[in-house]
This record gives sequence, C-alpha cells and structure tokens, in this order.
Amino acid sequence: MPERGLGLGQVVCSRAGRDKGQYYVVVGFIDERFVAVADGLKKKVASPKKKNVRHLAGQEQVVDEIAHKLATGQKVDDSEIRSVLRSWRQSQEA
Repeated sequence: MPERGLGLGQVVCSRAGRDKGQYYVVVGFIDERFVAVADGLKKKVASPKKKNVRHLAGQEQVVDEIAHKLATGQKVDDSEIRSVLRSWRQSQEA
C-alpha cells in the first residue's frame, strides 16, 4: 500500500518535527496517513517511528534488498539500515 510515492525500503527525510533533517528507511505502512520508519540507531526496526507521510520527503533511492526482505517477512537487522543510510549520506556528500 504505497502512499504518496513511498515504498518499502525507500530512504526518506523528515521535513517536520523534532527529527527534522533526519534520514530514515521506510519499514512498514500503518494506515493511509502513517508509515513506520527506522534509522537503526535511535529508532530500531523492532520499534520504528510512526511518521505522517506529509512530513516526509521521499528520496530517489529504494534499497531493493531491504524492500524484498520486508515484503517477504524476513528479518531486517538494524546494522543493515545503518549501513544503507551511511553509504547513502556519503554518496550525497560526494
């Protein structure tokens, strides 16, 4: 149930709230307005942050490996999320 162009495994940036400017990976859909996001540090995959889709800016990158694992119900480690976000930030800085 992708909302507003967001999909599982997609890198997103928070546009509002205390976490403004923080990058996350979409790990689930709660309902029409909310998604579950994790960064692997403060917000783990086991207890993701509930975020309004209007407060997120979707980035172009979708991590296919994580999206596939989430779609098939496999376990996604926080270290995988951290690694993806770290490499994504480095590619943005370059």
